[in-house]
Amino acid sequence: MLHILKKTAWIVLLAAGVPTAQAFSLLGPVNEAWQVRDLGYNIGERGDIGAPKNLGEEYRRNVPTLFYSCDQAFLDFFGARGLEAVDSAMAILNNLSPLSSYSADLSEFPLESRRQNFRASALRLADMKSHTLSVMLEQLGLADPIRYVWDLHDRTAAATCPVGNQYLTTMRNFGIVPSALDQLQYSAYVNGVLITYYIQEFCQNPPAGYGLSEAVEIPADGSIANGFGDNPYLPVASAAGSILYSSGLGFGYFFTGLTRDDVAGLRYLMRSGNVNWEQVPAGAQAFVTNTAPSAVQLLVTSNLTDLINASLTNNDAALQALYPNLQIVGTVPYFTTLVTSNTVITFTNYPWSPVGVSTPITTVVYTTNVIQAYRRSFPNVVTNYLNLPTGYVFPNNNVFRSGVAQNYSYVTVITTNIGSGSSDPYGSPGNGTTTTNITTTSVLTNMPMGDFFIVPTNSCGYVLLSNVLTRVFYITNTVFGTNTSTTTTSTNFTFFSQTFITSWTNHNIAYLPIDCLTNYPGLRRGIEHVTFVRRDFDSLLGQFYYPETNLFSLTTVTNSRDLSLRYNRVVTQPDFLFTAADLSPGPAQDTGVWNDLARNIRFNQANVLNGLAGPGTIDAPSSVTFNKSGPVFYNISTNQQWFLDELTRSARSTWASFDDSTNAPILYPNGTSIEEMENLLLLTLTTPVLPNGEVGVQYITQLQATGGAGGFTFYFAPNSPGMPPGLILAGDGSGVVYGTPTVPGTYDFVIRITDANARWADWQVTVTINP
Repeated sequence: MLHILKKTAWIVLLAAGVPTAQAFSLLGPVNEAWQVRDLGYNIGERGDIGAPKNLGEEYRRNVPTLFYSCDQAFLDFFGARGLEAVDSAMAILNNLSPLSSYSADLSEFPLESRRQNFRASALRLADMKSHTLSVMLEQLGLADPIRYVWDLHDRTAAATCPVGNQYLTTMRNFGIVPSALDQLQYSAYVNGVLITYYIQEFCQNPPAGYGLSEAVEIPADGSIANGFGDNPYLPVASAAGSILYSSGLGFGYFFTGLTRDDVAGLRYLMRSGNVNWEQVPAGAQAFVTNTAPSAVQLLVTSNLTDLINASLTNNDAALQALYPNLQIVGTVPYFTTLVTSNTVITFTNYPWSPVGVSTPITTVVYTTNVIQAYRRSFPNVVTNYLNLPTGYVFPNNNVFRSGVAQNYSYVTVITTNIGSGSSDPYGSPGNGTTTTNITTTSVLTNMPMGDFFIVPTNSCGYVLLSNVLTRVFYITNTVFGTNTSTTTTSTNFTFFSQTFITSWTNHNIAYLPIDCLTNYPGLRRGIEHVTFVRRDFDSLLGQFYYPETNLFSLTTVTNSRDLSLRYNRVVTQPDFLFTAADLSPGPAQDTGVWNDLARNIRFNQANVLNGLAGPGTIDAPSSVTFNKSGPVFYNISTNQQWFLDELTRSARSTWASFDDSTNAPILYPNGTSIEEMENLLLLTLTTPVLPNGEVGVQYITQLQATGGAGGFTFYFAPNSPGMPPGLILAGDGSGVVYGTPTVPGTYDFVIRITDANARWADWQVTVTINP
């Protein structure tokens, strides 16, 4: 927000019936020969971070989910209300539908969304939410559509400057709908306001914040109003980086949402029909299946029971020696008791038993010992009963399916009794026959069974093709005993056995490996929508950012066909970091020129087409820095006139949050907001990221918190977005989230936690619904 007054003004000129009464401008790097400071480009005092681009040479984001954080410097100064202002700006962008779903003329959106708070204007306050929203449009690839309606392309200075100077002027503002074949796509309208220009020329030594020459935009009828803030049809994208320069938002003004021109620019950039040659997003890997015939490999599964038994009693080194390439995480050793049994079978003749009949007596001897056991997780083990690792897709789920772990199985038990008998119970010994008795039963045990495989290590994934061979293996374990007695006339014997039969299925599966490629350019469609998700540093005010694994899909056009590719991106730092610093110019600098807002942007030009300035992508990370120098007042002495006291001071802008209600503006910093931030530290939501859901599958989970006085209740915070379609937050404050999701995507909403002492804190919650 540059503190320079540019002597330009606006009036409203509604152009009813004009086909291109709205327009947008595109932002890119300063990489064209004519975009020099002398012609009004790349002026640091204005906070310029790019220059306007032509159609087909745009720069855009190509990651559908982006993460943002506010660091300790920001939170210490702006507190919980500042965090809420940033969240509110992001919520406006998150609430957009897929951009191609809107009508051609975008009549769903207003021509104006700007409002004024007169008290905030008098206090020279700048609305944090509105400027955050404007900066984020810039980060998505939009430039100021008013400033770049008319642009100087060339200047030839005469010796008698400005007399005799020659100029070439071009346009970098584009109609929101495709024009007819006999009409230009370029537009001189912004949200219905018709704009023309005059050329401002300094010849030499231009003041700070200006080029030597520049095409200055003015209303078409040449009327002069009372400053830039008098234009009510201001697009949000025009306010990025400047509060008073050109079309900046101005003191006391705020946006209620996006205007028609803003959404038009986003639609052009991100619509699926806009196909650009792009590289893999920064920090991501593309999952590309190797379909060469020689790449087909065979994967053979093993006995899951053996793995579980080995894992129970072997340490990590011994277990990995048994199963090479096995990944082990979270090993927890513990001591437990192990009860072993020894079965002793004896045979006896009871009194009055028939001759030759012996009865088996089974005695079980139990021995208890202490053993060391292990509890582990295996991230690269896939079974036919356990959930598949995140990120792996199997087209033939009939072979290996995801589901709840099966912790039971059946064992077949065969009991056999063989003994000598007698046809006459009271006859003489030896006068008998052999008797055999066999029984078969199935016993339910708590032993996990099935088969598993270890994810191949020579690739980052795989695609299962077919089950080439299935074999069933049976494991037999027999316990038996016998007893023989001999008399002078005969031999009596009894034989007893129990056989335990378990089984497991062995699959031989053909698969293709998946390669993870970082250098894999292609014709990629626009992503239609970007979701912004807040991820806080540890303990909210900490210094460490926990890595985030982001899985997403992009559509690539190959051989005139759409191909959906999966990508994996490990986010080790926020894509957007909001921070705070003292941005005052410092000693010996021009005190009349300074910014309340600083930001950067990363343009990727690696795949720019030959001879063009684009197209390209915008990569993470970026930072947005708000000025935290506090109230600043300006004094000056000129022409023997002294304005050096408090009465003759002029106030610079101050950050605040306000709306058009009668509520007083929230100034930064303020004690209430800082106290609320302390509450955030005390009342901590321990479930900011809910478990993933699935469309059409019943979902239930529980919000949880810690700290404070306990007795928590969970309700939506004011102005929070709603739940994902199909999910409900329990109305009794219990924090139960339930329902059946109906629409895939990543959703965020804000929960207000209240404890037994009425202390409260607002926390953002995120949940992803898979297709």
